[in-house]
Amino acid sequence: MQERRIPTILGSVSATIDIRNDSEDPLVFMHGVFFDKALWMDYGSELTNRTHIYIDMPSHGASENVGRNWTLDECGVMLIEILDFLKVEKCVAIGHSWGSMTALRAASRYPDRFAALGLFNMPFKKTTGVARVGFAAQKFMTVFPRFYAKQAAKALYSPSFLIENPEYSTEMQNRLAGRPPKEIARTIDAVILNAENTSSLISKLKVPALAITGRTDYVEAPSGIDSHTVPGGHISPHEAQQETKQAILEVLRYAARSA
Repeated sequence: MQERRIPTILGSVSATIDIRNDSEDPLVFMHGVFFDKALWMDYGSELTNRTHIYIDMPSHGASENVGRNWTLDECGVMLIEILDFLKVEKCVAIGHSWGSMTALRAASRYPDRFAALGLFNMPFKKTTGVARVGFAAQKFMTVFPRFYAKQAAKALYSPSFLIENPEYSTEMQNRLAGRPPKEIARTIDAVILNAENTSSLISKLKVPALAITGRTDYVEAPSGIDSHTVPGGHISPHEAQQETKQAILEVLRYAARSA
């Protein structure tokens, strides 16, 4: 394992690199809001026999706070900067939620840098109506990060899973307690409240992609690309581990067919 600090448009980003087979395109893993790269690190390079690169997204994990308002488009730029810094010409991107949103934006602008995409639990519609009002109100709760994280965990995981695995709620509380409330609020703005509808990006996507959604996920499967529904809610890498492994391997088959 190698630990790297990578300068990007969104600050210094932490990456853990699990080196395996340098002759194949590596897999780049990105997590969702309020998680860190540990979400994906159970899916080690022994699964694919390829190098795996695990990213801590901005203001998450071991990455720096951004310290300003930012956008999802900048996350796409960030991903390309990471690939350039690591001298990765082409990769397979595996994202969860925010990580998927980032991969989609980067691949839409730079399709030649991506062999295939695995888009797990990806929101792709603009947040509107009652849901938008609810998320905007939740920003005020970020001054109480442990309380906010406990409520967020209830919304993200399926109820039965969280009852059986309460440690996931505790871990989320610990992660958010380590961040300034302003940084949490900026993430909510960029990833949820200010995210635009990306149906047009999906319809024009030139990179083969597979979408994964949970059976009780609050987001639906995007039309226009292949998709699978798996057990659980919004956190498929935790709630549907076997299905997630199979999906990652299927994404690699997509990459092989497009080579």
